[in-house]
Amino acid sequence: MASRKKPQLPKSVLDMKFMKKTKDRIEKEIENTQDIEGLYSNVITNEMRHASGNYISESSFVYCEDLLEGRLSFKGMNPEIERLMALECKKDDDDKSEMKKDVSDDILSKKMESFKKRKWSSSPSECKIKKRKNK
Repeated sequence: MASRKKPQLPKSVLDMKFMKKTKDRIEKEIENTQDIEGLYSNVITNEMRHASGNYISESSFVYCEDLLEGRLSFKGMNPEIERLMALECKKDDDDKSEMKKDVSDDILSKKMESFKKRKWSSSPSECKIKKRKNK
């Protein structure tokens, strides 16, 4: 891409008496652009100067769901906050590792025993007869 330059007035027009203010303003602009180019020439590339549309808009908030909330501390800068972060992490790990029980272990073992007794007490032929009667 060729860089677009602003059209400039000819020097003969700028030398006229009524164009003195315009000439001073244009000279200041040229000096400022040269100073800026000299200061940041090693940092700013031509691609950066002429780039546009480097932003991606996302219509969903899915990417924000797993972000950390609140205050953060790193490398011992705020011990109180780090202690709270450690407690929160520990609580999250405990919740994930242990599933909550709907039925206690005792009740589950009693039910399983009763199911096993039914299964072994009835023979396969009796099961077929019971299914036919139920239909």
